[in-house]
Amino acid sequence: MIASLLDRRIVVNPDVVFRDIEGETVLLHLERGIYFGLDAVGTRVWDALVEHGRARPAVAPLLAEFEVTAAVLEDDIARLIDALANNDLVKIEP
Repeated sequence: MIASLLDRRIVVNPDVVFRDIEGETVLLHLERGIYFGLDAVGTRVWDALVEHGRARPAVAPLLAEFEVTAAVLEDDIARLIDALANNDLVKIEP
């Protein structure tokens, strides 16, 4: 499940605006009024999603930067994507 989620296309909801504030990202769903904050690592994943449309490109650089196993990192990324999707901030496409 995790691997397939990392490889699926992730599309930012057009009702969402986001801003980088000192290395962290704040997302706002304009229609629903939901704010969502990302720490520095979450921001790195978010940037990869916006740039590549998938999370997989973020895995290798983050593994090189942080002391974490691939399994833990991939699980964390999948949970972040799930949280973003559950808050209607992104859409997960097949």
